[in-house]
Amino acid sequence: MATKSDRKNGVFTWTPIVLAMLFAGEAQGFGRFSYSLILPPLLKTSLHSVLLTGTLGTINVGAYLAGSIFVTWKSKAISGVRFIRMGLVTSVVGLGLFGVSSTFLFFSLAMALMGFGGAMIWISSPSLAAGAVAERRKGWAIGLVGAGIGVAITLEAQVAKVFVHLNGTLSWRALLFVEAGGGLLITLSSFIFLHESPKLADADPSPELTDVDAQVSRLPKRNLLFGAYMAYGFVQAIFLTYIVTALNHDHHYLATTSQSIFSLVGFISIFGGVLAGRWSDPSGDRGTVMFFAFVSMAIAGLSVVSGNLAFVIVGSFLYGFGMSGVPNLVAAYIGDFSKGAVFARTFAMVTLFFGITQAIGPQIGSAIASATGSFTIDFVIVVLVSLVGAILAISIRPKRIA
Repeated sequence: MATKSDRKNGVFTWTPIVLAMLFAGEAQGFGRFSYSLILPPLLKTSLHSVLLTGTLGTINVGAYLAGSIFVTWKSKAISGVRFIRMGLVTSVVGLGLFGVSSTFLFFSLAMALMGFGGAMIWISSPSLAAGAVAERRKGWAIGLVGAGIGVAITLEAQVAKVFVHLNGTLSWRALLFVEAGGGLLITLSSFIFLHESPKLADADPSPELTDVDAQVSRLPKRNLLFGAYMAYGFVQAIFLTYIVTALNHDHHYLATTSQSIFSLVGFISIFGGVLAGRWSDPSGDRGTVMFFAFVSMAIAGLSVVSGNLAFVIVGSFLYGFGMSGVPNLVAAYIGDFSKGAVFARTFAMVTLFFGITQAIGPQIGSAIASATGSFTIDFVIVVLVSLVGAILAISIRPKRIA
């Protein structure tokens, strides 16, 4: 994948990286994590049930899992550029639909559209950036893609604070309308600046590697990687879905304060993935850096359990690093052993494992919160699962394949 300017000049530029950042921001920042910001007012004005809000979160990430399967299945027939465009259109329609909906059925449909579209975008975007840089800077480039998610989270949290004092459902609908408008502009950019590059589209490795299962089998310690990414998916599903609500409900934070904490997480995540990729690039040791990312998330979980504002702020810094660090390290790790279209297929396959725990995390979290009347146990689980992920990550220290 490349851009029109790239084709004209015969070289890669910053353009594909910036585009990939925008696409990732739409897929995950708007289509996934804005739900955390609208959840408290949604509970008060429309759903009135923690279990139902948890079900919506499950539908979103369940659709993301379905989208991952779809990309894996159709990756030989559909290019990354087309996946990105299809995903952007689907995600924007979902945002708009949620903004005008008032029943659980349509909320569910909207969340499914955002999840399915987000998978098509996120799986295809890292390879767009990785193809724009030299081999030694691949982790850094993929980290920049993840930074786009952090930028989107930071911006939407600030916008949410503007609308928090609006009456009734406008307190959450207004944010979705703004995001849908921004998503529409990003979608247009994919049609204007992105194009199919025949040279790259056909750049599959040797025939024996075009089979997804064969390619995945080449990943050293792949089961450890799958397990670590599953741990990350579960932690992310609970932490980001419920941090705003937990701070409001359990520790009586003002809505604007908890939204500022969420914004801080997003802001730090802008840099976390870039730093993680940069630190791991020279040695190719993605696992050790991933270990520290998981430990950071465990400490962040403890901070939410404590409720102490100073500790929560520190935890926000640490979670922002881990949140963007782990997925970018996973993508960079896969990129160390595969390229081009095979990278996208392999990343889609690995993302299936992430999607499984993403799908069950919100439902488990909401069930526990409903039964106990508190989100404390949810965040204790975040700590424990993060530590499991750290143990798996430190074991991922392969030698490069010659």
